[in-house]
Amino acid sequence: MFRDIARLMEKILSEMPLQDPKIIGFTIISGSPEGAPYLDLSEDEDGESDVEVVEGDDCIYITALADARADGAPYVTFQEDSVTLCTGGDEETVIDLECEIDVPHSFYKVQHGVIDAVCPKKSAPGEVARS
Repeated sequence: MFRDIARLMEKILSEMPLQDPKIIGFTIISGSPEGAPYLDLSEDEDGESDVEVVEGDDCIYITALADARADGAPYVTFQEDSVTLCTGGDEETVIDLECEIDVPHSFYKVQHGVIDAVCPKKSAPGEVARS
C-alpha cells in the first residue's frame, strides 16, 4: 500500500505546474517489520537521541542533527556493513549495521540542520531487488 501511495505522490508531483508550491522529497516509513530491530543511538545528557536508526524491509534510514556551530560540513560515508556519520567538526560516529547495504545506491542529504541517510539493503545473490 505504501509503495502505491509513494508512486501516486510521484505522479502528482511530476504533473504539478511549475508556479505551484513544490514538495522536495518525502519518505514513507511504514514501521519496522515484525521482529526487526529499532536502533536508537547516541543519547545525550538529557536522554534525548542525536541519531536515530530505523530498519525497514528494503532500507535502513538514519537521521541525525547536524551541529551548526562546528567547524566543517556534516557528511556520511557508507561501507557494506557500517555507516560513518559526522555531524560537523572532527568527531565521527560509526554505526554498525546488522545487514549489508548497497553502497553505490546509498545517499544522504543535509537540510535545515538535519542529516538524512538512506541505505538500501543489499540483495542476496539470486534475489531480485524489491522496488
